[in-house]
Amino acid sequence: MSGSLLIDLIVFGFTGLGIFLTLIRFLLGPTSFERLVAVDMMNVIFIGVLVMIAYIFKNNMYMDIALLYGLLTFIETLVFARYLENRAAKTADGDKR
Repeated sequence: MSGSLLIDLIVFGFTGLGIFLTLIRFLLGPTSFERLVAVDMMNVIFIGVLVMIAYIFKNNMYMDIALLYGLLTFIETLVFARYLENRAAKTADGDKR
């Protein structure tokens, strides 16, 4: 087993561990905001995996996919954060009445 392959296995192992831990946070998160942060973190880790795959296979197509996925996840995070913010504001207004 070469040193480069061993390093790749270690990196992908820790990446899988990170995805697993963020999945646990997503499932057990007591608030919607924590679940949103967990989904955003999983997206960031997945983009990192795509970049590592692009480096390993020496294929720039994966970099393009990672860039597009990053833009889409940024928009996703903004939309869900705005939705949760509006829902929290409506709940707070309802409590005052």
